[in-house]
Amino acid sequence: MAAHEPDQKAVYEQRCEDFRSLNGILWQTPLIIMTLTGGLWFAVASFALSDAARSLLLWFACIANFLMIGALFRLRWVMQRVLEDIRTYDGKPQTKRNYIIVGIFSTLLLFTAGVSAVAACHPGKYFIKQTAIQAED
Repeated sequence: MAAHEPDQKAVYEQRCEDFRSLNGILWQTPLIIMTLTGGLWFAVASFALSDAARSLLLWFACIANFLMIGALFRLRWVMQRVLEDIRTYDGKPQTKRNYIIVGIFSTLLLFTAGVSAVAACHPGKYFIKQTAIQAED
């Protein structure tokens, strides 16, 4: 074997490690975006903010959820390429692409983005407690 040729076993092991790492990120990403969205909604519902500030926070939550959908599909696409490499090294036939989990996560994120957008249009209508406090001041 020439000095410049990579050791196939080392390449295979690295690709498997890459896949495990990407898989961990895939499962952590929805938790991160849910935490961000929940924190923004908590701020909107709990703090004395103007309706304009509430709208901005809710629009940010909406946009973040939409962007995360794209990020999840891109991540899954990269995972598929790594999996194809692994299966090639194994000498096994390629598997069909399966985006079921990403589709489920994306549906939830899409729903959350939609609810955030609706609430961003008229935050005073949906956050009555703070609106009543602001009216008393």
